[in-house]
Amino acid sequence: QRMFETHSYSALPVVDGAGQLLGVVIEKEVAEAARKNANRTMLKLAGIFGGEELRSMPLLQRVGRRLSWLLVILILSVCAASVIHFFEGTLEKMIALTMFLPVVAGMSGCSGNQAVALSLRELALGTVTPWDLFYVLIKEMRVGMVNGIILGVVLGVIGYMWKGNYHLGVIIGSALALNTVISVCLGGTLPLLLKRIRLDPVIASGPILTTVVDTGGFFMVLSFAALMMS
Repeated sequence: QRMFETHSYSALPVVDGAGQLLGVVIEKEVAEAARKNANRTMLKLAGIFGGEELRSMPLLQRVGRRLSWLLVILILSVCAASVIHFFEGTLEKMIALTMFLPVVAGMSGCSGNQAVALSLRELALGTVTPWDLFYVLIKEMRVGMVNGIILGVVLGVIGYMWKGNYHLGVIIGSALALNTVISVCLGGTLPLLLKRIRLDPVIASGPILTTVVDTGGFFMVLSFAALMMS
């Protein structure tokens, strides 16, 4: 596929180690295979498994392909809600935290999904392998630290200027910075880990990672607030 993308070939020969011609690869066939693979990946990113889905398919078949992962997301979302319930007393003392919980969780999730997308792309191109875990971790950690500090400072300043509460700014800024680092490290390495154990790396992205990071974001904000109030 990379040869066809970089050169205007309509076909390429396939040879063995001795240089004997084995066959021919047609550009249109490669493009069609790439398109089908991209469609499958897109569906998996949205949490739809089991192959291509069309609205002309039977109702139960369509429900089954979607519902399995929706149930997983529901369970993970309940875990996130339980974190908020655990820190209910903290929220009562600083109600302004509720305004910034979705901001911290959402921004961290976006950062993690960026790392997932890059890892999936590099795995597909062969520029990284499932055994390059430490290399990917270090690279993503550096990016996450820089982005986390910048985003944390910006959100902290916004929180302070908006509510006039210095402690609120420190709490949400610190939580966003730390959760960003964690989310990009998870997002970058999870596809490689899943590939190593022969699972589909696309599982690491989309709703699953986002929900896990949401839970982490809620915990960071509320635990920092509880520590500062104690």
